[in-house]
Amino acid sequence: MNTIHQKYRSNKLTSQQARGLLPRISLLALSIAAASEAYAQPGAGTSDSPWEVVVTSRNREEVAQDVPLPIQVLSSEDLRKEDITSVWDLPFKIPNLQLNNPGENARKVSPGIRGLGRGGANDSMEQSVGVIVDDVTLYYSGQAWSDYVDVERIEVLRGPQGTLLGKNTSLGAIKIVTKAPEFDPSSDLEVSVGELNSLGGKFSSTGPLIEDTLAYRAAFTVDRMDGLYENTYLSQGKSKETWRETNKIAGRGQLLWTPTPDFSGRFIADKLRSDERVNTGNIIVSNGPVNFADGAPRPITEPINYTPTGSYVNYGYLGKWAQRSAWFHNPDGSVYQPELGTTDIENSIARPQLTNQHGVSAKFEWQRGDYILTSISAYRYQDFDIQNGTAAGQFQIGNSGQQLWNEQTSHEFRIASTASDVFNWQGGVYYLDAQVYSDDPSRYYGDAGAWNATNADYTTLITTGTGRELLRKSLDHVWESSVTDATVESLGIFGQIDWYFSERASLNLGFRQTNEEKENRIRQERDRPGENLSLYGASIGATPQQIAAAQRTRDRTVLAAFDWVEGKPIDASLQAWNVGLNYQLFDDVLVYGSVGQGVKSGFIYFRQGVLPTDAGFETTIKEETALDYELGIKSLLLDGDLLLNANLYQTEVTDYQASWRRTDPKDDALTISGWGNAPEVLAKGIELEARYQLFDGFSVSLSGAYNEATYEAEWLVQVPEISATRFTNAQGQQIAGIPKSTVNLGFNYDLPLGAYVARVSLSNRYQPGYHLSDSESAFTYQDAYTVSNLSFGFGPEDRSWDLSLLLRNAFDTEYSNSLGNWSTTGAQTRTLGAPRYASLAFRTSF
Repeated sequence: MNTIHQKYRSNKLTSQQARGLLPRISLLALSIAAASEAYAQPGAGTSDSPWEVVVTSRNREEVAQDVPLPIQVLSSEDLRKEDITSVWDLPFKIPNLQLNNPGENARKVSPGIRGLGRGGANDSMEQSVGVIVDDVTLYYSGQAWSDYVDVERIEVLRGPQGTLLGKNTSLGAIKIVTKAPEFDPSSDLEVSVGELNSLGGKFSSTGPLIEDTLAYRAAFTVDRMDGLYENTYLSQGKSKETWRETNKIAGRGQLLWTPTPDFSGRFIADKLRSDERVNTGNIIVSNGPVNFADGAPRPITEPINYTPTGSYVNYGYLGKWAQRSAWFHNPDGSVYQPELGTTDIENSIARPQLTNQHGVSAKFEWQRGDYILTSISAYRYQDFDIQNGTAAGQFQIGNSGQQLWNEQTSHEFRIASTASDVFNWQGGVYYLDAQVYSDDPSRYYGDAGAWNATNADYTTLITTGTGRELLRKSLDHVWESSVTDATVESLGIFGQIDWYFSERASLNLGFRQTNEEKENRIRQERDRPGENLSLYGASIGATPQQIAAAQRTRDRTVLAAFDWVEGKPIDASLQAWNVGLNYQLFDDVLVYGSVGQGVKSGFIYFRQGVLPTDAGFETTIKEETALDYELGIKSLLLDGDLLLNANLYQTEVTDYQASWRRTDPKDDALTISGWGNAPEVLAKGIELEARYQLFDGFSVSLSGAYNEATYEAEWLVQVPEISATRFTNAQGQQIAGIPKSTVNLGFNYDLPLGAYVARVSLSNRYQPGYHLSDSESAFTYQDAYTVSNLSFGFGPEDRSWDLSLLLRNAFDTEYSNSLGNWSTTGAQTRTLGAPRYASLAFRTSF
């Protein structure tokens, strides 16, 4: 019998050793043997295939090609070649995986699969696609804001999850597996430099502390790079301040304890800190036309003047900048206008995003006869502070943002049978206790009154010096906070059985029952009341009409304070299940089909900026249910040199949790945003993966997907570019931000040069055109584009060191991550995708 000592002596098993050990190893992390030796080795004739990667997607070690699931795996070698260190890099390699605007902020790390599941900054909503790091599910999506170093592999599982482990998710999971401690000593060091003043370092080391009993592993990373956008206002006469930058430092320590051959414990502690200016990055493309599409004039108070003024352009229509030109103007008298189409920012008060997070976990495995017991306990914490800043040049309006704290405690216990020729089973219990405490502060400054007053009150106050001073004092240093406190207590019981009813066929049945209790509450605080306007106005000789106008400006901007208001609690009973049938058509060809249901619990949503007595103040968002169908084939052909996988799918989601925009019940001319349930959405298509080794050292890869993700019932979206507020039905429309197809194509060539090897790798990602907004405005359409990453490497055959050059977006393709259309008072904006970026890295192992 293989012992834990043998398992951890070295993780560098050959594919043939992995297959030979599969029916006997039972002490692995999440290890549950699910097939007999005869049926668990369909590819035994091609054990030397370069494409065999051992995964633990089903809580046991097995080759990915033997797993009857739509799964795509990035090995440590894949990650190293293209310097993939965070979830933001994954869509470049995984078709049908999407994320929000890359690098935006920690509150918006919300992955989607097949066009579904991405959410905005919502602190009480769960993820449709779970992120699991070393067996621990991250309840709050912002915890995935991290650089991962020393990674063994990343597995992306498509379709509902939850009958095997951890927290239930409705659409898929991203499983990140870091390298475990080993008893064979080794260390790795990497230093990288590049454009945008980038500087990075990675270090990891492992080895024994007590021979065959206690081993350690330590990893450390720093990552620093300037952003694409320069804050020209704060950079004047000072060091340059950039935005959309990277500035992270993180560490991870592990211990492996193997006191007996049948028992092991793995202990992990990690910590990350980031201090990054990432929350500003939209640039103004155009102020839009003079008239709406229906011919009505847009609200303009300044004469139209398209004459350039220096490096800036006074366009006449500038929204409030023009409407309040008596207040907001440049020293030369022109109306304020940032330079169009550039990456210049002028913001005097926006501050960096600060993120701190840490966690600890302990996993124990114990084999008792024909059973394996696994226990995982974990704690995680994160705090987050961001100040977005509404300012321009010398004008300081306000600073909204978020101060957030979240923590979770989870416990998981599993019991599983060892390998059997007929039946294998596993079952478990998962408990989660989590809290997300969110403080949404708004701070107002001297220009806030001029920005927020009504036209009538602004006119009343702007005409005299006394009125102008009162207008400045109306909101200056008034601070308010909207605070929510969301908690969840979740208990899940899950299990799965695999029945091998013939030498080549098996039936898989899984079920999960989850009971959840959720609560949420909200309060509104007036942190600083600001100046007493009646007393101050009287002291400077302001008229009663001016004092009243200033007070109205404050009252319409700052919400009245109220104490805690409890939302209606949720007590939910949720069921998930799956049925799968698999058949080994040939030794190297597996066909599979499955149908399953995934579920994501609902949440309690409070619309901020209103009072408890207002309509729509609180909404209970219903649970989201996905019914998923999969039909796939996995094959290793041409003596294992060709991997060819295909998967057809259809995912029907009922009560899909989505954000919306509707008419403001207080004012038909305005709109509000919120959250609700789209009655039904549908994603259907095909996913392909192919890898072919033409000859030793040269391989090509192709992966792609065709995906139709549409609203299948009435779902209203605002009609753009017209003067009235009107909505249209998006039923049958492709969901925004989702191209119907993606294609990733690349190659890798290792060229022997005596005792050395030169390597060149190319990866291309192609996306056809698609809309970035559900409104489907012409401006929000992103044309088709291709982004290519190119890398060159050189080093000795034993890989004791390696020097590599990486070119991201090698051909400098220009594209947008977001596009915002002009509105009644707003301009057209865009967020640029990353341009060409070159870095040089030196790696060594010792």
